[in-house]
Amino acid sequence: MLLAAVRALLKPRCQSRLTLACLIAPHPSRLCSSNSNSNSPKSSTWRQLNRIPTPACIHPDTPEAQTPTETSTSTIFPPEIEALYRGNQRFRDAIAASATPDVLKDLASQGQRPPFLLLDCSDSRVGEQVIFSAEPGTLFTTGNVANQFHEHDLNSKAVLAYAVDVLKVKHVIVMGHYGCGGVAAATLPVPESEVNNLGPVQDWIAPIRGIYDTSERPEIVRHRETHKIKVELESKEQWAKEVAAPPQPHLHDPAFRALVEENVKANVQRIARSAVISNHYADLATRPEHEREGVFIHGWVYDIETGEVADLGVTVGPPGQKLPVTPFPTHHT
Repeated sequence: MLLAAVRALLKPRCQSRLTLACLIAPHPSRLCSSNSNSNSPKSSTWRQLNRIPTPACIHPDTPEAQTPTETSTSTIFPPEIEALYRGNQRFRDAIAASATPDVLKDLASQGQRPPFLLLDCSDSRVGEQVIFSAEPGTLFTTGNVANQFHEHDLNSKAVLAYAVDVLKVKHVIVMGHYGCGGVAAATLPVPESEVNNLGPVQDWIAPIRGIYDTSERPEIVRHRETHKIKVELESKEQWAKEVAAPPQPHLHDPAFRALVEENVKANVQRIARSAVISNHYADLATRPEHEREGVFIHGWVYDIETGEVADLGVTVGPPGQKLPVTPFPTHHT
């Protein structure tokens, strides 16, 4: 298998047992890099190159990483860029030494037929190919701040249409993650001015703020009511200070985690109601029964602290078709 070859090839360079993330891990200082709101759809590339760090790998700031070699360019290029270059070299070497050394050539000549479209967050801690130990050609991916789908977003519509109508994916997965910065921001007061160019971020997370304001999830209701009481009791001066520097919700805050889940569920429903999926399901109804293999839409959540993926149990499928069961732990909410 590819991953076995990766481990065997890279073991001398790592401090502990390695995952595919060791191929491409950036330094932790780049945790917050983002690729959100791209104007063009992302193909199933190894997009985690700027995404997921791991302490098991050598980072550019460590002495070993800075040791000159015959191919070292550390005196010319920034170390973080050189780290990506070295990671790409190790990736190519691992492919060549794997049980499927021609996988990239085959994908290049035969095209891609991924079974999954994955819509996730642009957060650098969420590297979808790494999380699932997926080989190239498995996941058609797109991402943005807080894993959202909207009909008015041309990028979202184009990716979904291409995945369903051209690539013929079997599953569309919306995967949120606990600790999402976009979701956290939706629980905080709206800044009165956005002199630092973050206005578009506030516009983008407005639908999540709407979920927070109207959700009937007990955890969110309690958080909302507690916050309201606090605002009423505090002085105007204290409230102004809190608006200027609001406290971030804790990773384990029940309301924060609940809002992450509710946001995933809302986006599953938006995709299910989209023109692309509606037309797809309508077309299925006109086909012979043996040709009615439609797309299923799933809502999952990733725990950045444990690495576990859970199924929220909100799968939507073609009318009349049995919903598939997944082996992931289920979080019924």
